[in-house]
Amino acid sequence: MRCFAGGVTNAARKVVGQLRLVHGAPAPVRPPSVWAKEEFGFEADPLQREVLDTDARRVLLCCSRQWGKSTVTALRALHFAQHHPGTTTLCVAPSQRQSGLFLEKVQRYLKGPAMRDPREAASVKLPNGSSIIGLPGQEGTIRGFDNVGFLILDEAAMIEDSVYTATRPMRVLSDGLLWMISTPHGQSGFFHDAWHDEQAGWTRFKVSAAECERFQPEVLAQERIALGERMYAQEYLCQFLPSDQQLIPAHLVDGAVSDDEEPLPEEAPEGELAA
Repeated sequence: MRCFAGGVTNAARKVVGQLRLVHGAPAPVRPPSVWAKEEFGFEADPLQREVLDTDARRVLLCCSRQWGKSTVTALRALHFAQHHPGTTTLCVAPSQRQSGLFLEKVQRYLKGPAMRDPREAASVKLPNGSSIIGLPGQEGTIRGFDNVGFLILDEAAMIEDSVYTATRPMRVLSDGLLWMISTPHGQSGFFHDAWHDEQAGWTRFKVSAAECERFQPEVLAQERIALGERMYAQEYLCQFLPSDQQLIPAHLVDGAVSDDEEPLPEEAPEGELAA
């Protein structure tokens, strides 16, 4: 009965779409999760659907390895590009190889041959004039783009703070979307700071391996043994842990800082008494 009802629903959508075309009315924009299912057969799980369909403009996605964060983000980027003609979507990753992998996921869902944006070799240009461009996280060469409609920082915890500082202003004029997606990596850096700054206005999504039905419990048990408790907690349970080089955990540093203390008096110049 569910399959039959779904068939009727899909058929009704097609009829409505054809009527809109006949009468010149624009077709309604489908939610990204519905669009991904109908166009590509991508069946999002409930958490993936929530991320895909969020209307938040600034998103933090902290999730387990192999959850599908790059696939979900690639679909959202393609949905944005197709429904916003003439826009630029930038995906910045720690290396060119990683941004190239993101573009491969985008190209997997494209229908027909992909064109390139003349501004960048690692890119996809759609027939409506929109571009999706992949860039490595190198502050010295990444500047130059402006009016970006959608900025994605992939594996953000591994990207240098200077790259974040250089790329964020690229979407100010357009008030473009800003998504930062990553697995945790240490207790420092802009991704860690943004995740723990409750006043910054981010919409946060956190997905551990325990919340994903696609992970087999016995496989996760093997990973826990192989990686050890500490690395397993970081890679699969989304915990921000001190790095090997960090001498003092971040929570101890934060706890030692107070705005209530009076500053120490300035040292008086030699030969004069302090007031």
